[in-house]
Amino acid sequence: MKFIFSILIFTGTFSVFAQEEKKPELYVGCVGFWNVENLYDTIDGPNDDDEFLPQGSNNWIGSRYKTKIDHLSQVISQMGTEVTPDGVSVLGLCEIENRSVLEDLVNAPKLKSRNYKIVHYDSPDKRGVDVALLYNPNYFRVTASKKFRVILPYDSTHPTRDILLVSGIFDGEPMHFLVNHWPSRSGGEARSAPGRVAAAKICRKAIDSLLAINPNSKIALMGDLNDDPNNESVKTVLRAREKKEKMKGTDLYNASYENFKKGIGTLAYQDTWNLFDQMIFSAGFVNDNNKTYTFSKYKIFNKPFVRQDYGNFKGYPFRTFAGGQYTGGYSDHFAVYSFFMKEKK
Repeated sequence: MKFIFSILIFTGTFSVFAQEEKKPELYVGCVGFWNVENLYDTIDGPNDDDEFLPQGSNNWIGSRYKTKIDHLSQVISQMGTEVTPDGVSVLGLCEIENRSVLEDLVNAPKLKSRNYKIVHYDSPDKRGVDVALLYNPNYFRVTASKKFRVILPYDSTHPTRDILLVSGIFDGEPMHFLVNHWPSRSGGEARSAPGRVAAAKICRKAIDSLLAINPNSKIALMGDLNDDPNNESVKTVLRAREKKEKMKGTDLYNASYENFKKGIGTLAYQDTWNLFDQMIFSAGFVNDNNKTYTFSKYKIFNKPFVRQDYGNFKGYPFRTFAGGQYTGGYSDHFAVYSFFMKEKK
């Protein structure tokens, strides 16, 4: 395995030591997540993908698909590079159609040199959109993966996205990543809430199983939860707390909460911001032991070029489609990522 990039942190944002003390050299890890908004290929598959075909309503032709891949790779290539030149080393994705589009993405010119590997399972979602995990093998080695089926309590005949669990070794430390795309708010927030509660219960059970084996397990839950940090599914079912000092027992830490309280979101609708794209960590990631990897900072990738710069939706995520029209943007969600660090021995 290639050695992790060693960096000296000079800014107060990432320093974990008092200003007058000598700053230590740190190993840096970066994990991210992005809802990439309908990453479909142009080939007719067994799923309901008619609108994303060349003859479909979205006129999804090869040049548009190529632009989409190029835009996504542009963002991914920059995530985390303000701290570590290798950028994001583990990346969860949702709204991808199949493994083929992932292979096109990781082989895009801006990403090819990172040699990202793929963990993906087909889910039963009728539209064919799945979750997946990309990882840089110089940082992370996969030891196991599995998917969990989510059953909607109000409609067991309507399939939705699976939850993906990937376990492995990150620079000598065992870590677990849960990638999520919870049921949408279609039909109304209140009516659809039980579906997200059901997904949260599956995640909580998986987390409890890992913590039963090792109470210090490093577990990172990421995803488009279609709920905010203060909703029941996240706050009550997952027991994801807004502050580390409020954690008790097997509670989790919601690194997204601080941005949410400030009104900073990852998607916008009718001039209201939501923070559905969250990163949540087990206690093993948020202790004060700097000899192992410890959570440092959660960030939203909302640089100017991924924001709409004109019209009624100025400042919103620059989408691929808006109002049924092709706009040639990036996604209707901003990407998110987090750093974790440990002292260099």
